[in-house]
Amino acid sequence: MKSMSSLLNKIRTELSGNSPAWSVGLFRFVFGILLSFLALRYLAYDWVEKYFLQPEFHFKYYGFYWVPVLPSWLLYTLFWTLILAGIGISLGILYRICLIIYLIGFLYFNLLDVSTYLNHYYLVVLLLWIMIWIPADRCLSVSHFLQTYRTGRWSNPKIQNWSLWLLRFQIGCVYFFGGLAKIVPDWLFHAQPLRIWLIRNTDFPVLGKFFTYPIAGYVFSYAGLLFDLFVPFLLLKAKFRIWAYCLVIIFHALTWKLFPIGMFPWIMSLSATLFFSPSWPLKLRNFLKKRGIFPYGELRNLFQEVWQKLPIPFRFNSAGFFLKALLYLEKPDLWGRNLYYKFPKYDPKTINKIGTLFWSIYILLQIFFPLRHFLYPGNNLWTEQGFRFAWHIMLIQKNGIASFRVTNLRSGEVHFVLPESHLTEFQKTMMSTQPDLILQFAHYLGEKERKKTGDDVAVYADITVSLNGEKSRTFIDPTRDLMKVKDGFSNKDWILSDEK
Repeated sequence: MKSMSSLLNKIRTELSGNSPAWSVGLFRFVFGILLSFLALRYLAYDWVEKYFLQPEFHFKYYGFYWVPVLPSWLLYTLFWTLILAGIGISLGILYRICLIIYLIGFLYFNLLDVSTYLNHYYLVVLLLWIMIWIPADRCLSVSHFLQTYRTGRWSNPKIQNWSLWLLRFQIGCVYFFGGLAKIVPDWLFHAQPLRIWLIRNTDFPVLGKFFTYPIAGYVFSYAGLLFDLFVPFLLLKAKFRIWAYCLVIIFHALTWKLFPIGMFPWIMSLSATLFFSPSWPLKLRNFLKKRGIFPYGELRNLFQEVWQKLPIPFRFNSAGFFLKALLYLEKPDLWGRNLYYKFPKYDPKTINKIGTLFWSIYILLQIFFPLRHFLYPGNNLWTEQGFRFAWHIMLIQKNGIASFRVTNLRSGEVHFVLPESHLTEFQKTMMSTQPDLILQFAHYLGEKERKKTGDDVAVYADITVSLNGEKSRTFIDPTRDLMKVKDGFSNKDWILSDEK
């Protein structure tokens, strides 16, 4: 008991201490840029139209059927707002407000259609939520640079240790539970789905020919498993850290080039730097400056040279505006400094207890929620029960063929419906292998027919699915009237077994 009490006291002391804010500040700066880029991609690739405006029907998360699709002009305004909010997060301007705006906007458009779910979007939501409670704008932000400009030297702002450890914990969960999820027969004994995906990349430089051999799938499968399970712990150890981060860069660079997994590799490569020493950006700057590599003097001279060539009236007016803006931005109330930890109406000890309880519950949820698939019978890669929000990354290659039978219960008339008559190609592909989406679409077809005829209807699904290269099997009980099935968290007994 004494040893346990001593350990808890040691943890409490560590978490309540302070650390330099440099690593968190740099993370915030780059993360904000990535957030802006994430929103910009929806505009650049016309994804707003493709995913939200073009479909006649949207798949909703359970309990969020009420979330409406905004008019097009509001949706486009939302994404431009997210771009600006990302810039604000990066620069630390109205940092907390920008985080809240981005979180609400990001949550909203992710709730519009389940078919667009991505693991790293879930991670972005969690990181945004955590950062709202962390003063990550204390370092490498506009206010920090203003302070440096006025004092003539770099200050060394601090944050509480729990802030950094909470971010590390969250990133560690992604890796570790991603590794645990790979301890399944398909991954261990059949190297699937990597064998399928690697064979598509035989034109990859240098390694392409190796991908044609069956052993390549096993090498990548076991390397990915071991990497996910151990890399967060290796990053915590100073003597292994540089080598572990080299593995992080190599691993995520390869997955980015080989597989269509979006911005996930970039976000994880950035997030892994949080495991470094809290002052590593300052140490790197001093190291480069000492060896003449840091181009501070050259950049300053270049700026002065360009500035001198500008017209005098422009320089005079710009300087006046800039100084007024700096004075405005330095106002404490604007930056919300006192909103982070100061609660004048309440006892600080009470606030600490509430905060400890809140984050303890959050940590327990992050530990046990990814394991909920063990509560469901059968192969969760097949049923996908407990699959989302559990860091099940790159585990399945599913292909499905779907059609539906809508039966008028009064006349007995049967209509055969193909998904593509109501869904986009992307939605059809996603729906054909995901049980909850199949159920939603069946209800949509049934309600539409009921409104059209005024009669009660039954809807049956004829769906075959192939998982990780296996032979296609019937996925949904074709004799089950899906109009009588309600969505929820209970076991979906209308999904047929994948047993051979």
